[in-house]
Amino acid sequence: MLHFGWFVGHGFGVQGWGTPGYGIGYDWKKPAPYQHAVREFERAGLDLFIIEDSLTVPDTYGGSAEVSLAQASFAPKHDPLALVPYLLSATEHLGIVPTISASFYPPFTAARLLATLQHFSNGQLGWNVVTSGSDLAAQNYGLDQQIEHDLRYEKAEEFVDVVRKLWRSWEPDAIREDARAGIFADHTKVRPIHHHDGEFFKVRGPLNTAPLPEEPVLVQAGASPRGKAFAGANADVAIALARGVDGMKAYRDSIRAEAASAGRNPDDVKVLFVLKPTVTGSRAEAEEVRAARRELTQRDIDSQLNSISYLSVIDFKQFDLDAPLPELSTNSNQGTLEHFSKAAPPGSTLRQILQARSGGAGDSIIGTAEEIADYLEETGAAVGGDGFLFSGFVDPATIHGVLDRLAPVLRRRGLLRTSYGDGGFRRNLLDF
Repeated sequence: MLHFGWFVGHGFGVQGWGTPGYGIGYDWKKPAPYQHAVREFERAGLDLFIIEDSLTVPDTYGGSAEVSLAQASFAPKHDPLALVPYLLSATEHLGIVPTISASFYPPFTAARLLATLQHFSNGQLGWNVVTSGSDLAAQNYGLDQQIEHDLRYEKAEEFVDVVRKLWRSWEPDAIREDARAGIFADHTKVRPIHHHDGEFFKVRGPLNTAPLPEEPVLVQAGASPRGKAFAGANADVAIALARGVDGMKAYRDSIRAEAASAGRNPDDVKVLFVLKPTVTGSRAEAEEVRAARRELTQRDIDSQLNSISYLSVIDFKQFDLDAPLPELSTNSNQGTLEHFSKAAPPGSTLRQILQARSGGAGDSIIGTAEEIADYLEETGAAVGGDGFLFSGFVDPATIHGVLDRLAPVLRRRGLLRTSYGDGGFRRNLLDF
């Protein structure tokens, strides 16, 4: 049995704009479609829903926000934390995982928000901690540019440490509610954390929310050596882009090794690989979809290049589509850039990379429900676990197009859970 979840990229906003199913039972400005989505995820037996976030209107590609805004790509975007209560009201078991940036949130604010939501969540809350790499986002928070890549992870380590200290600044039995003695909370069990010697943060504490019955599940996506060390030491769920069986196994092994090095049980870290499935009714239809997607339109080209330009902070409009990419490096999302560049064989042109990605390379898969289930079963066994995150829009057409066909096949094969326990999100992750 494998763990499955859904990852919504590009944040939550105009989901599915420009696709055939857009607008069918869907108003992106209201919480209802997202509530419908999580009900369907829970009905299918998924374990978690991760809501990506970013903090800018991208204009790296060609030095303009034209493509971002014309295609509703990365913008407009709502704050995922505000959506969480609506999703919690619609589900009982699904893990709800909003994104918080360690680069810009004050740890006290993050700790207080997450503690409040966890109290309301019946143990369903997770948090996706990211290290924002965008200079554009940094400029929205008073900086000229983002700090160096590995230093961002040093900051994230301290961020997580401070948040956890704040969560633990109330002892579990600090609240007595003793009306006879006139004591609501025992002041000897609520203490400042006095975090004054950190490199990035100074926080007195204590947190002014009630003690947590259980801390939220921490989710992290680290692909660089420093990112994997951070994930291994801190994450309950590590997420990564799929890179073939050998690459996926190597990634999972490295995360487990980092967890062991940090004194953790490697089995406590679930490694989930992002996969964007397109489920077809037949093999012939799958081939037609692949062929059609390889015929890139200008919209397709702009969409992919706008996305990688934003994520890498490199303007891909400068490169010749029919020439190989030069050697590239970034202070931003290093793993994402590497994954993009390796979607086609070495020496491929930029156009060939885009065609490969559109036709089912990298983290995309196109096929019948049985074919995709074959891939998930065989790959899951070869890699050693732990599961997959389906990536896609949350409009009804996309969700039903994937889950209505695929979930029954996975369940019939014993790969997808048929019920949840009553121990909450963390316990569900540890079921297998």
